[in-house]
Amino acid sequence: MPVWGLALALGTAAIAFMLVLAAAANPLAGLQDLADDAGALLQPGAPAPSSDEPLVPRRGDPNADVVEVPSVVNLDAQAATELLEAAGLQPRAEEVFDDRVAAGLAIRQDPAAGASVQRLTPVLVTISRGPSLAPLPNVVGLAAEDARASLDRRGFQVIEVAAFSEDVPAGTVLGQEPLAGAVVDRRSVVVLQISRGVEIVPMPLVVGRAEDDARRAIELVGLAVGETSYVEDDAAPNGVVVAQIPASGQGAPRGSDVQLTVVRIGEVVVPQLVGQTVDAAERTLFDNGLLVGSIRLIPTPGAAGEIVVGQEPGPGAKVARGYGVRLIVAIPAAAASPAPAPTASG
Repeated sequence: MPVWGLALALGTAAIAFMLVLAAAANPLAGLQDLADDAGALLQPGAPAPSSDEPLVPRRGDPNADVVEVPSVVNLDAQAATELLEAAGLQPRAEEVFDDRVAAGLAIRQDPAAGASVQRLTPVLVTISRGPSLAPLPNVVGLAAEDARASLDRRGFQVIEVAAFSEDVPAGTVLGQEPLAGAVVDRRSVVVLQISRGVEIVPMPLVVGRAEDDARRAIELVGLAVGETSYVEDDAAPNGVVVAQIPASGQGAPRGSDVQLTVVRIGEVVVPQLVGQTVDAAERTLFDNGLLVGSIRLIPTPGAAGEIVVGQEPGPGAKVARGYGVRLIVAIPAAAASPAPAPTASG
């Protein structure tokens, strides 16, 4: 007999012996357990069935994930969201203007209240933004970000236009259109003028140019010619700019002054001569590199000697070295001749 046949015979005999003993003690008790054990012994590779696991899978309840949509109309946005989430749904929101429903309250919903839908179904809730007409707030002077946020909250559309300003810091609202207080549709456009601060313009190169050309170049870029000083410089042509402040290439605020230094060869300033005698005035002119041009005498009663009472050009004028200054001199007037005495006629 083969080995496996002998093993099977011994196993069967052992099971039969156990059944006999169990029947002798209690004919009914333990028969099912013994039968199960016998099956396990006969088929050691097969898993033992469990009473907790059904042999055939059960179909789920088709109504287990169906929920009823609650009503959220007339609730505020937060309350509507919380109610829908508690019901197992996914709230979605949109905002529209409504002249009858206060801002922030739900106007309608989709799906409607009472509908049976699958859990996690999106529910669109329409929230009122209030009446479409509203007064425009004043945002002039606010930072651009704050002004934009204030208008956005009210539903206005914002367009920004940049402009330079010497008085308003960059990023601040200079003006608005429409003006504050105007009652307009909140879907309309509001134009904000935003300051870019002081405009900086590049300083042109004017060194080496004639004074008149330099002035035109400076004014053309929006700057102004400020203090101009004149110097004698034999190394540069007469009337040419030899220095500028600010220097070329630097930025300067629009409208600011530019200082120039211009060559004036032989230029001197006419001194004050009025009140001096002619001789003294001539010495003063000579000491300053000038000459007496012409003298105009004006007889003046009571004049004590020849005194300068006027000059052309006047004191402070700038003229070329060697220029002749015209003097106006008061001289004593001649004494009037006495009238002849009347004679008696005989």
